[in-house]
Amino acid sequence: MKIRKSSIAAAIAVATGAALLTTGIAPASAADAKTVTVWTGSKTAAENPITAALVAFGKKNGLTVNVVAKPTNLRDNFISAVPTGKGPDLMIGAHDWTGQLVGAGVVAPVSLGASAKKFSTAVQSGFQVNGKLYGVPTWTENIALLWNKRDSKDPKGMTFEQLLDAGLSITHDTVKGDPYHFSSIASSFGLTLFERNNGSWTKDLGYDSAQAGAYTKWLTTSGKKIKRPTDGWDQKACALQKGDYVISGPWMYGHGQDTISGCSAKPLTAAQIGVTVIPSAGGQTVHQFSGVYGVWKSVKVAKQANALAVGKVLAYIATGDAQLAFYKKSKTIPANTDALAKVTDAGLKGFGVAGQNAYPMPSFVFMDTVWDKVGRAEAAVLSGKFTGDSATFFKKAIGTAQAVVNESK
Repeated sequence: MKIRKSSIAAAIAVATGAALLTTGIAPASAADAKTVTVWTGSKTAAENPITAALVAFGKKNGLTVNVVAKPTNLRDNFISAVPTGKGPDLMIGAHDWTGQLVGAGVVAPVSLGASAKKFSTAVQSGFQVNGKLYGVPTWTENIALLWNKRDSKDPKGMTFEQLLDAGLSITHDTVKGDPYHFSSIASSFGLTLFERNNGSWTKDLGYDSAQAGAYTKWLTTSGKKIKRPTDGWDQKACALQKGDYVISGPWMYGHGQDTISGCSAKPLTAAQIGVTVIPSAGGQTVHQFSGVYGVWKSVKVAKQANALAVGKVLAYIATGDAQLAFYKKSKTIPANTDALAKVTDAGLKGFGVAGQNAYPMPSFVFMDTVWDKVGRAEAAVLSGKFTGDSATFFKKAIGTAQAVVNESK
């Protein structure tokens, strides 16, 4: 079905714009009432996928949309600015910030209205806290297995051990590890970062279950074969260009097509990069994390003269037209299913297939601490820097993380 801006965007702006807003608008100039400010963590505003589409939408509708780049400490700056009445009207970022933002009291609930049926329950769940939706999803991403069609064998049918022998790279910090990417391996041993109940995350960590022993034993043996680039995404992209199999996300799919400074291999074309499912190391289904980007609304908007303008911009962001424009600008994978149906890039579709069993990443307030403790424990096991047996050491580290979680209840 063709998406018509005149019917859907306008209807949503009217139907959901009111739902996205509250009353109590303070006096301000006409110019202020038609200006919407959006913060992004991109290095420049022009780099963000939303910028061109939102600016064009603003011009067409008599609004001024200012997209401001805040490449350093975006979330913390937003949390600090909003209580003072400053900061942006909207902010775009990853869904796992939602817990911290809601906990800080700086974002307001939103409603997708009629657009809600265009977003899967899993996608929306990343922006929900206590049953309330706090963000408009824009695009999704999950990790998968990337391979170099130019120089490497098709991994279809290969076991995880065969991948290791052929050269498998996963980013890694020697101290902090990389729990996000390694979660795909842990899940194949039946582990989940938190236990799940009826499709939702509980606050009970799952890495201390009986299967943890098998996982940590694997890390001390087969896991040591993993190539673990430690100096950033360039080294990992270079590994892909040289023929390694790489567990990573859509960002690496794009970076593998770049010229990498200091890399002796030539860039790959999109057609030369294969994207497929991650094989199981532990014998069970792989449930890597899925991430969702989206837009939050500041709580200060409700008392501002531009509240209606902010609602119109949010409503537009939810449409298939907008999210297809984001995809065309930066090859993002739309969260809106109407836009997703129009994606023609084979690699991005590969990520979609690989992510069919992906779990939406938790967005609890205490996630930073949990990631840190799990990552450090995995790194210690991989490097052999632990005392006693690996399973006991790992379980103790998870217990420390659980104590932090329990204190937050």
